[in-house]
Amino acid sequence: MITSHQYLDKYPISKDSKKLIVGTIHPHDHENFEIPFFYGNRSSIWKILSEAFPEDIKQPITRPGVLAFLIKHKISVSDTIRKCRRINPTASDKDLEPIELNKEIIDHIKESEISEILFTSGFQKNNAFKLFYVDILGKVITPDIKTNREITLENNIFGRPVRLKVLYSPSGSSNVGLSRSKPYLENQSKYAGLNRPVYRFKVDYYKQM
Repeated sequence: MITSHQYLDKYPISKDSKKLIVGTIHPHDHENFEIPFFYGNRSSIWKILSEAFPEDIKQPITRPGVLAFLIKHKISVSDTIRKCRRINPTASDKDLEPIELNKEIIDHIKESEISEILFTSGFQKNNAFKLFYVDILGKVITPDIKTNREITLENNIFGRPVRLKVLYSPSGSSNVGLSRSKPYLENQSKYAGLNRPVYRFKVDYYKQM
């Protein structure tokens, strides 16, 4: 099963964007997405952000509403893979074999005003940060990067410092791991008694990021 990216060329990185959200590649069956856009299969990240910014992303969530939010906040969205082979018919990164990486992303970032890149997956084989940092930039992930979940690149790559941050995944399946994370445990008392406390923490976390 070969998946070709449907949105990279249709929604390029905006030249006036300040932040960039980066993932891997959308699931194969894009024709059935709730929203024909990045993260549109279950709209997980947009549902989180609609609760973090209800005045901007109103219900029901639509592509025009998401695009208006991104333009207002000077955010672009991109992915690290242009084409992949799926070993198994799932949306999981572990079931991917990248065929073509989105190496053009480097020039597009250079041509923008982006100072911060937020990755929706981290350090495993086909995760977004790993593909960007190791396979596209040719760098090595250090223990400090894994611990801090971020690093600031110096001027020599993009002509200005750019901070890279690994987000906790927007997917619901990540909530178990998030419930054991240091940031959540340090703030656990704030969410005690709330319905879906880990999810409420995630909404606040994404708003802050």
